[in-house]
Amino acid sequence: MSNYLAVAQATEALRLFLARRVQADVPFAVQVLAQKPFTEPPAEPTITVFLYEVVPNASARNLDAPTRSADGTLLTRPQAAIDLHYLISFYGHDTELQPQKLLGSVVRHLHTDAALLTEDLEAAAASPALLGGDLAASPQRVRLTPTKLDVDDLYKLWTMLIQVPYALSVLYAGTLVLLDGDGVPAAGKPVLRRNVRAVAGGRPVLDRVLSRPGGSTTPPQEGPVPRGFDVVLKGDQLGGDGVTVELGDLLVTPSEVREDTVVFRFPEDPPDRELPPGIHPVAVVQDVTFPDGSTRRAFESNTVPVLRQPSVLDVAVADGVVTAGLDLPVRDDQRVVLLLDELDPPADRKAASYRFPAPVPLGPRPDERQVVVATTGVLPADYLVRVQVDGVRSRTADDLRTPSAHVGA
Repeated sequence: MSNYLAVAQATEALRLFLARRVQADVPFAVQVLAQKPFTEPPAEPTITVFLYEVVPNASARNLDAPTRSADGTLLTRPQAAIDLHYLISFYGHDTELQPQKLLGSVVRHLHTDAALLTEDLEAAAASPALLGGDLAASPQRVRLTPTKLDVDDLYKLWTMLIQVPYALSVLYAGTLVLLDGDGVPAAGKPVLRRNVRAVAGGRPVLDRVLSRPGGSTTPPQEGPVPRGFDVVLKGDQLGGDGVTVELGDLLVTPSEVREDTVVFRFPEDPPDRELPPGIHPVAVVQDVTFPDGSTRRAFESNTVPVLRQPSVLDVAVADGVVTAGLDLPVRDDQRVVLLLDELDPPADRKAASYRFPAPVPLGPRPDERQVVVATTGVLPADYLVRVQVDGVRSRTADDLRTPSAHVGA
């Protein structure tokens, strides 16, 4: 998910990667240029990176459909899924086999690091021509794989390059790049309860993720997990000699373990270890105790996603800028969206709703538990204020009064 600079940023990142890695291999100076192959081959060792074709990605081109409802209302932010096809050509002294040396270096490094590196994407975005490029923050990585053309297609490719003589080259495809559209979809209504069940094989097995208020004996419910709630994992054969919960790169000791249930809580102390809102992978790990008293990991369940849900504690509005205080810290690289739903619309029109994405990265904030989002074109009214972080919307329930605010000039 990136803006219009993603294609150019990917090409520049590839050029920077090759320039850095190839120069470390060969004993002679080499320049790497993002351009089409030369009409007059250079005398000095050179590599050209030429984006000669852009095609829709077959598997992801319709993932955003449908984007609009029957009345034309934008439902989903459009995304164009594309693949980038590169022609990488090599020049140098043939008598010293320099083009072949350069080719060998490029092929081995693109095989070792098959995806564009974050450091190269960030370096590309720092150039004056690509300021504002956000491909480095996209969860979708661009992977580079070699491609092959038959003799006819290869002939057509080089014939297309008028007056460009053939040079030793390789072809690579960059998969995939997601380009976000400009449209801002209307915010959906809050979902108070989810009825979803996933069943997976393996031993032990996790098949349901529920939650309930911490320390409560009320029946657990499906859905995102707010701060202070217990996470209740349901499954089969979950008990063992020693059971821990693997929460990303953290190991959490559960408060309750039964054959079909494991209960734990997100760590909240010390504060610097508190996990941000979003989607976190969870698995149950079982240890086996040996006669000498030592324990070793023996079994691990399937991994399931747990949605950590933020709550909006307070809202301030000034000059069209909404500052929402949350009960959980938000990282600068997370994607945040402000959702506004009109509370008491007049009878002669539908309730207004708005969706405003925050910049990525979030930039300076009073503290990590606040998000600051600018709004424009908001109809003056009282609105229910919600915040969505990495796809997880803030809590809305009967026992929690979500803050509202008057927004609009």
